[in-house]
This record gives sequence, C-alpha cells and structure tokens, in this order.
Amino acid sequence: MAKYIVKYGRDDRVKFISHLDFVRCFHRAVRRSALNFEFSQGFNPHPVMTIAQPLPVCVTSESEYMKVGFVTDMSDNEIKDELNRRMPPGFTVYAVRRVEGKEIDLTKINMAEYITEIECESPCDIEKLLNEKELVVPKKTKSGIRDSDIRPHIFELEKLGFTDGVMTVRMTVSCGSTYNLKPETVVSAAEKYIDGFSATFCTSHRKSMLIDKKEIM
Repeated sequence: MAKYIVKYGRDDRVKFISHLDFVRCFHRAVRRSALNFEFSQGFNPHPVMTIAQPLPVCVTSESEYMKVGFVTDMSDNEIKDELNRRMPPGFTVYAVRRVEGKEIDLTKINMAEYITEIECESPCDIEKLLNEKELVVPKKTKSGIRDSDIRPHIFELEKLGFTDGVMTVRMTVSCGSTYNLKPETVVSAAEKYIDGFSATFCTSHRKSMLIDKKEIM
C-alpha cells in the first residue's frame, strides 16, 4: 500500500460536473482499471482519497490535486497512463507521484492562479484594484453572504488583452481552507471600484495551485 499525489485537470466538456459527481467518476474509473484502492479501516470502509480545494462548477483547470492510496506494484507513469485510459473524455491526468508521509501536504495550499475571461463593452485597468487599501464586496460564506475585504487576498492582477468584447485577466488569489477567493468576486470588486466598468459574464481556468508561491508538482 502506498500514497500517491495525482495531478489532473478538466476541460470545457466536463466543467459542469459537480465535485461529488467527479468523485463518483473517479471511483468508477479505478474500478475499471488494473488499480486497487487502499480502504480505510472501521465499520464503513471507503477509499483513502483526499481532494485539494474542490473545483467550482463551470471552472476548467490544468492543476488539480488529490492524495489517494493504491495497492499496486505499478510505477508512477504506469498509474498515470492507466487512469487516462479509464477516465472519461474531458479529464486528463498529468502526473502521478508516490509520496511518503506528509512529503506533500495538500492542506497547505494557500494560493491559486487563474486566467479569467470577462465579457464587457470596454476594458478597464483592472490592475488599479491593487492600489486600493480595501475592497469590500459581498462574499458567500458558510454562514451566508457577508461583506468581506478581499484586498489582502489578491496577490497578482494583470490584464492580458481585450479582443471581441472579452477582456482576459490573470490573477493570483487566496485559495484553501483558511480563505478561498473566487475570480468572479474579484470581477465584482472591479465593477464596484472602477468607474464605468460593467461585466456581463466571466469564465475562469485554474492554471495552478500553490503552496507559498511554489508549484506542487
């Protein structure tokens, strides 16, 4: 038995799949494969599997992580290839790495980088948000929607371009169990704090998840 970190992603074909549906999908893929899960002990055994910061519905990604236990003598690359053969179209496993103990602690993820496309009539200098001392906007929390100052949780913000009514923005924001900031909340702050800016729709792609500004794998 061994623990593995699996790096994977999803594209537009499966961006409407919920977190729980993805978990079921992964379980089925493993059952169809030559792999065997490591199971927990106790009255109701279940696969040993932890997903880092589940991806919201409608967001695509190339940098998702899970820690999972397998009972296998296959190499890391063989596990990656076997999972890619069994996962449905739209999901891709990019890397698998065997780990010991807390060699990679997914609970320490605290940042994520996104590429966000914003539909708007005209672009704005969204980088100006970094000059604000505070950015107070409504944010959904476990206890409901509350006003929150998101400025301390925006680390990088850069406009990449504007084409055919779509402004492309790269941002690095807080991500993790302590504080999780969604790109659409940053867009809401831009609408509130930048005069004349209004967005009709936005979609995001998670480029990376980081532990203290470093890629996990």
